[in-house]
Amino acid sequence: MPPEKIKLQAKNIDAAAGEIIGVLEDTSKGDVIYFEGWQGLGASAVLKVVAQRLKSSRRRNKFDKVIHVDCSVWKSMRALQKAVAEELELPRSVMAIFDQCEEEDDFNGMDQGSRGVIAEIRVKIFRKLVNSRLVVVFHNGSRRYIDLYECGIPVMSGLSNKVLWTWHGRFRHDVSLLLDDGENEKMKSQTDVCLYASIECVDELRDLVHEEALEVAKCAGIIQPSDMSHKIIMECLLCTVLVLTRMDLKTHAPNYWICDGIVHGQDNASAWVIGNSLQRNMSLDCGIRYNEFATHWLQVSDDLLVNRWNFTTHKQLLEDKAGALPPQVTSFFLFADESPTDRTSILPVSMFQHSQSSKLRVLHLSHCTFSFASPPFVHCAQLRLLHLDHCTNITEDDRHPGHNESISCFQKLWLLDLRYTDWYWLLSEKMKIVMVELRELNVEGVKHRSISDLCGGRPSLVILRVTVADPVPTKNEGTNNQAQFPNMSSTNSLTTSNFINDVLPPSLESFSFINKAATSAKISSISFRGCSQLKNILLRGNLGSLEELDLSGTAVKTLDLSEMEAPYLQRLILLGCEKLCAILWPPKDKIKWFPYMLRLYISTIRSPLLCQDNSKEKTNETSSATRSSFIFPVAAGQRDIFSSNWMWYIAVRDARLLRSLEPFREVFHLYKIYMEMNSSPTSRVAVDDSEVAKGIRSLQQPYHHLYARDVDFQGHLQAGAGNEGVISWIWLCPPRPTPSCIGRYVQVQDEQEMKGRLLQQEQSSIEGTTTSATLPHSFMYDRAYMLHVHDSSSITCLPFPQGSSWCYLDWGRVERCPNLCSVFATPELSDGHSAFRLLSTFWASQLLKACYIWNWSAVAQPGRRSFERLAFLHLDCCPRLIHVLPLSEHMDTLPSLQTLEIVYCGDLKKVFPLDPKRQEKKETIEFPNLRRIHLYQLSNLQSICGSRMSAPNLRTVRIRGCWGLRRLPAVSGSTTNRPKVDCEKDWWDNLEWEGLGAKHDPSLYEPSHSRYYKKAHLPRVTVLR
Repeated sequence: MPPEKIKLQAKNIDAAAGEIIGVLEDTSKGDVIYFEGWQGLGASAVLKVVAQRLKSSRRRNKFDKVIHVDCSVWKSMRALQKAVAEELELPRSVMAIFDQCEEEDDFNGMDQGSRGVIAEIRVKIFRKLVNSRLVVVFHNGSRRYIDLYECGIPVMSGLSNKVLWTWHGRFRHDVSLLLDDGENEKMKSQTDVCLYASIECVDELRDLVHEEALEVAKCAGIIQPSDMSHKIIMECLLCTVLVLTRMDLKTHAPNYWICDGIVHGQDNASAWVIGNSLQRNMSLDCGIRYNEFATHWLQVSDDLLVNRWNFTTHKQLLEDKAGALPPQVTSFFLFADESPTDRTSILPVSMFQHSQSSKLRVLHLSHCTFSFASPPFVHCAQLRLLHLDHCTNITEDDRHPGHNESISCFQKLWLLDLRYTDWYWLLSEKMKIVMVELRELNVEGVKHRSISDLCGGRPSLVILRVTVADPVPTKNEGTNNQAQFPNMSSTNSLTTSNFINDVLPPSLESFSFINKAATSAKISSISFRGCSQLKNILLRGNLGSLEELDLSGTAVKTLDLSEMEAPYLQRLILLGCEKLCAILWPPKDKIKWFPYMLRLYISTIRSPLLCQDNSKEKTNETSSATRSSFIFPVAAGQRDIFSSNWMWYIAVRDARLLRSLEPFREVFHLYKIYMEMNSSPTSRVAVDDSEVAKGIRSLQQPYHHLYARDVDFQGHLQAGAGNEGVISWIWLCPPRPTPSCIGRYVQVQDEQEMKGRLLQQEQSSIEGTTTSATLPHSFMYDRAYMLHVHDSSSITCLPFPQGSSWCYLDWGRVERCPNLCSVFATPELSDGHSAFRLLSTFWASQLLKACYIWNWSAVAQPGRRSFERLAFLHLDCCPRLIHVLPLSEHMDTLPSLQTLEIVYCGDLKKVFPLDPKRQEKKETIEFPNLRRIHLYQLSNLQSICGSRMSAPNLRTVRIRGCWGLRRLPAVSGSTTNRPKVDCEKDWWDNLEWEGLGAKHDPSLYEPSHSRYYKKAHLPRVTVLR
């Protein structure tokens, strides 16, 4: 049923607001009311006045709540929901969910427009409003009808809640040009009442336009007096209607507004910031048509049209109707009123006869011919924007202005747009010196240029766009010409950073390279190393020869490679990209390397490699290395990162970035990978100034620190220094194994930024999406060859999802994670499925809340070959640890275990508890290779493994403070090679033995006792003297 149409009698904003409030309070009218305004004008201003009046405390109205949501500048459904939540003043804890979800979507690579509502917040909004009688005033800047119930607002029929909304505002005059298909019909079916007003005189229209302009100015940040703000907006609007819409240049509108002098900087905001804001806040698809009637309500004078902006077509030039430009002209446009032909017009020299006094700031020439040696506009000294499209030289020589000739027209250029115009001299070294203020350079269809020609030596360049296309054939050339591609390899240097900085301007923020040609671009490498301001990068089209892409040190947040065809890309380098959240890959059918790229280097940790002065950072890093047990001792220099054995080097501050590597999961096991999750602001890998960009330090070296240097309970150990070598009991962590041809090293650290995050995978409250933990995806852990997790206050456990078995892990170290409850989550294994088969070394330290290292469920017991290579097991300062590794009914023993060392684990009761079925049998568990047992201050320890264990190759036993332990293992029985036991005499005297027949007798050991002994009145874990 179509909506009821009601015509308002109001002639201005205030009167219309009063009438609309009457309609809202009339219970006989429908609940959803649409306001069209005066032919699309004034609607937004009226809605604002309605909301203000309804919210006024002086007015008694029929609504409990008034919600005013202005989404005239549309972003997403998420942004709409957040605006509603802000209007309702929901608690900060609720608002924080928006930030969390925005972060999640950043790491998922989701564009802003696709971000949906959050289900959890929708429920909270609904519960807050469900018992209220409310009215919602909604400015809808989207292209579709919005059901506010999606955000949680209860606007269902029967609740008597009202919605007043509009699609109009900020010069959205004709919305039929903007709406998606079917949305207008949907609006009519969902809306009960449609309000509109009519314009009866020009003065009324002029007032409405004035209000509309003031609203745009305010939202865009133009803070000048109202009359001046109105003038700025109207000139921008007219420029768009007259010129930019006709020439399809709306996307570049801010450039024309600024270069023409319409928009200026204000306070701390530059003209470019205000211009871009103005473009966002004013509809450029306004549907306004310029005609004689429009001159009255647009308040445009003939003087502005004739003496400010001048438009000429080729037809007028050919008919000799274009005279000299008046000196007051600020913008001149020469364009074709029909499709361009091969014939071009000659630009008359007489047109610029007043150039000495010219105010010309914008010159846009299309399909014309003039002398490149002496361009007619050469003396237009105020020129800010020069656009040359398909322009040709009147002669065939390469002459250009000489050294003594004035070239003042180029000295103040902010923007140069060169399209299919082979005027190479504009890109010469001389012109780089002249165009010192050039901010934006757009090049399309220009041959034989290199990137150094385009942007080298241009310190002010912010935006660079390069488009390659097939050449347009001329009379003297055949049709088989191939496109000419810029030489971009000159920017790629992995050894000389100064050369790179000379080529790439440090101010560069946006770069695009688009290949429209039928052939692939002949570019083997692209590098933007060190462009710290670079935020936007677009690579599109066939880059068939591209082998290396280096974006190190840039500020890119989302790297979108989805439109790039690079079948032979071999190396992607993203070192020092601190803001990187996601990588969007091309479709699999577009790249032959996918997913077999040979080299991938990613680091979101700030690296001194990319800093000019890193001496201070080196000092800080070196000092931190003295206390830390990092894999890379600092000050070794970055050597051989590009020539090292690591095929992938990944060091990220937030592991959610690793979601971007999900497409590689099937072949993850093929690569030798170094992976580090570290929230500290700088990488621990320092830089050798003499060899910049030489790579990370070789990982072949063992640790050279005593562990006592690293631990927080150092005082305990030092207190016992006189106790016959207490410190010597602490074994060094075995060195990281030498990487094989395929190996993966994973390191996790979040000492600064990941506070309070959950690390177990959980479902997100965002509809249709899931969020993973801040740890890497499970497939990366399952392929890990080495693992180092440290200094993390967020980790509660390491994942052990269904189907995982940690089958490649060889070396593991977990330390200083105060919230870790269980090192590994209880696995979802198939019963009897083997896990940790290759694990040889495991070291755990300072896990203050950890109750288990491993723990099995009753229905999922690991298989017989689990832990069959475990040789070294060290635990210290885990005060709540109850047990370490249960031996399931399928696991006979730990056949390779050689060293068992446990220190300061006061709650530990059993090291290797047996499955209940095995415990009942009272069988002897044999550890055939166990050589060293070191136990220190384990006051609740009852047994190592069951009631009986055997260690025929045992050589050393060192025990202190384990008064609950009553049995030692049975040994080989040899009386000549007896194990040495260092322990308290009181403890030794109270041990239980089974006799020589069981090879379990005190005579088979060689005990030694210190001069210190237990005293009952001292607290446990006290070092005695």
